[in-house]
Amino acid sequence: MLKQLPNALTLLRLILAPVIAWVVWQANAEPGASNQEWAMWAAALFIIAALTDLFDGMAARAFDAHSKFGRLIDPIADKALVGLPLIAISIVAAREGWPLWWVVGLSTAVIVLRDITMTLIRFAAKDGEGVRVSQLAKWKTAIELVAVAIGILLMAAPAIMRTVGLGDGFVVSDAMMLGWIGILAIAALLSAYTAFQYLTAKS
Repeated sequence: MLKQLPNALTLLRLILAPVIAWVVWQANAEPGASNQEWAMWAAALFIIAALTDLFDGMAARAFDAHSKFGRLIDPIADKALVGLPLIAISIVAAREGWPLWWVVGLSTAVIVLRDITMTLIRFAAKDGEGVRVSQLAKWKTAIELVAVAIGILLMAAPAIMRTVGLGDGFVVSDAMMLGWIGILAIAALLSAYTAFQYLTAKS
């Protein structure tokens, strides 16, 4: 039973990915408005989903529960958790005219297209797995998750500040937004570079 825990956590992350994207959209469903309750839910669900990424690996090592299914589904769940919320965020950014919203959209496109392409190539491999994920690619995924987390937390920040008793006056500054966009752009560059590494290793 415990050997199934890592895969169960991974599947939970995969299920939560579209839910989080939908909640992010609900938080900004009305142009020019932000539903802070939805934003708080998006932040909470993303934290839960991100923790499953930590604990499924720990559980797999603890219970010696490594499997081909786990190796296949884990990167797909990670890609869904990054890509789906990012798509929702980038649409909101374009609609609301965030600073450098086009960089958000371009970075999202690079990350999503890379992940779709790499997944298709892996499935087309004879063993169904392809070249193993490099250490840099794992760091790339971690930075992507951080970028998504910051994007969601910036949306939820006013409600979080109010909830912890720090008042209603918090406003996300342009500097905070630009810092987040910078992290997202770095994630996109790493995404493109690791794709090049993968394709080079395959050839």
